Amino acid sequence: MSTILSVQNLSIQYKNQSCCSVNSLSFDLKKGETLCLHGNSGCGKSTVVWTIMGRIRSMGGIASGNIMYEGLDLVTCTEKQWREIRWKKLALVPQSSMNSFNPIYTIGKTLDEMYRIHMPNLSKQEKKERKLQLMSMVHLEERVLNCYPHELSGGMRQRAAIAVAIMLSPELLILDEATTGLDVIVEADILKTLMEIREREHTSILFISHDHRIAKAFCDRQVNL
Repeated sequence: MSTILSVQNLSIQYKNQSCCSVNSLSFDLKKGETLCLHGNSGCGKSTVVWTIMGRIRSMGGIASGNIMYEGLDLVTCTEKQWREIRWKKLALVPQSSMNSFNPIYTIGKTLDEMYRIHMPNLSKQEKKERKLQLMSMVHLEERVLNCYPHELSGGMRQRAAIAVAIMLSPELLILDEATTGLDVIVEADILKTLMEIREREHTSILFISHDHRIAKAFCDRQVNL
């Protein structure tokens, strides 16, 4: 399998810190693979995620090393370059599913806004069909499109966040503690849904977790941070 993401000697430091939050991290993610980046709380896992997604500078962080994706170094690429790949090629389900949504938008309105920005030529009917397909893929009822994020249970909101992340068919999906705070039954259902998406869309997944049990059950390999 070829490599879709290569992280080499990545170090990250925030401006108000005297030492690095992440020091000399290296790993490769193969196409079609699910790789777990494992570590205890506070070890810098989410910092790595925000660096891969090109957000660390806006959060006061400085990164060195290389994060290579399709010949592009994500550490140094411009915002213009990021607009071409963020959500379209690389997408994120953040640690708190509420962070995927504007609280004053329904789930359907959130999806509409993403389509307006990234696929402006879609007709109203095409948007409707795509939204219904997304709801089916993440096992949510059509009525959820008319709900606000706070009206959903934790598991339903997490499924909706996954729908937002996969709506543009990214090649690489990053899941930051995607099942944290969910009961074991909901957790198992979410992981089953992710497996279905991986098989259907041939998506590569970087799974961030502190839980060895989930990493072993869901992921092909594990890298410790």
